[in-house]
Amino acid sequence: MTQELKPQSPDAPSVVVVADDLTGATDSSVQFAYAGWKTQLLLSEDSVTHREPGAVSALVTDARALTRAEAQNRTRAAVLSGHDAATRLYLKIDSTMRGTISSQIDGALEAWQQDHPGAFALVCPAYPAMGRTVSDGQLLVNGTPVQDTVIGRDPVTPVSTSSLSELLPGSATVTKPHGETFTVAALVASIRTARASSPIIIIDAGESADLDVIAEAAVEFGDDVVPVGSAGLAAALAVKWGTGLVAPAESDRTCERVIIVASSLHTVTREQVQALVDVEPPEVQATEVTVLTPDLTALSDEAARSAWLETVSSTASTPIVIVDAPEERTSSTDLVADLLAGAAATLMRDSVPTSLMLLGGEGARAVLNRLGAVSLRIHSTVREGMPIGAIEGGRAHGATVITKAGGFGRRSDVLEIAAELLHNNEGSTQ
Repeated sequence: MTQELKPQSPDAPSVVVVADDLTGATDSSVQFAYAGWKTQLLLSEDSVTHREPGAVSALVTDARALTRAEAQNRTRAAVLSGHDAATRLYLKIDSTMRGTISSQIDGALEAWQQDHPGAFALVCPAYPAMGRTVSDGQLLVNGTPVQDTVIGRDPVTPVSTSSLSELLPGSATVTKPHGETFTVAALVASIRTARASSPIIIIDAGESADLDVIAEAAVEFGDDVVPVGSAGLAAALAVKWGTGLVAPAESDRTCERVIIVASSLHTVTREQVQALVDVEPPEVQATEVTVLTPDLTALSDEAARSAWLETVSSTASTPIVIVDAPEERTSSTDLVADLLAGAAATLMRDSVPTSLMLLGGEGARAVLNRLGAVSLRIHSTVREGMPIGAIEGGRAHGATVITKAGGFGRRSDVLEIAAELLHNNEGSTQ
């Protein structure tokens, strides 16, 4: 059961989170859920309703891999659609700065400035809990400049520089004094100075305490500030923007089967899937792990595609089924995601209580669209950066769903989470 939130004052803020992909939307939204906000990820801009104090509505633009003009337009439209439902805006970007971030910021500011002419962006993608930090305006992943990591060679959205000022032309930077910590008063003063030269301000953060100070400084600027960051800054803002909220208790969840859709080609996800394939039962309480991977012909040939989905349909129902993207990719990511979503929807046709693990934002979006989901009610996380919630609407209404960005987590996380979901069911039947 879920604990009810305390009644909120009519003056309590409401927040719209606009994110460039689905897993990013969930891993930021869950930070608000933890702090007691009523949190819902909406899968359509048409789902945005009235303003509700103490509520968070998250929207997904799918803008990460779009052209600059498309990303700007898509972000502007999402902010405008959520405007009437919120008094605060949070723009969620990739913690490693993949995609057309500068265009997303431009679109968000263009929309928000219609009612807040002095609006400006406060940018900090740092997520220290996941190894993402910003030092002297440089983005680091576990201490290494982002361009020198696998993210610099991302097959879809590579990051060619670790300099945030180069990634965000025309921005101003507030650096953290070496060997010192930020104070709120000093940071507010630095932001005011930087704001005079640019509406986009980059701020250093090397630890979670820095994000707390940034969030507290953001409060000083009211509705004029548009914080831009990852789940790290979202977690700090959820506390600073919300007062008197009570975090809900974790919901019960049981299942007899786990379907894992791995659309991401990130090395982290590839290793997590392999760890699950390699494990010997009964560690995952299963006699078999079924892996379904389409070959390249199924991505380009309609007959081969239909034949592969027929194979999926006839697959024996095992406790764990992995629907995995082919590592050799010559087709568009949309086509791959759509094919994996078709397989997941086929597997969800029976009445077996099933949980979904969706690894990668594009695949997650495609699966939920194929199932006709209207929204996700976000409850908590199973690991740092890995939210868990329930599907609302569509054929899989009420099903448990876990989302994970491609580059997040330890090698054993997917294996352990699958085991926990099945163990929960085992315990519930005793």
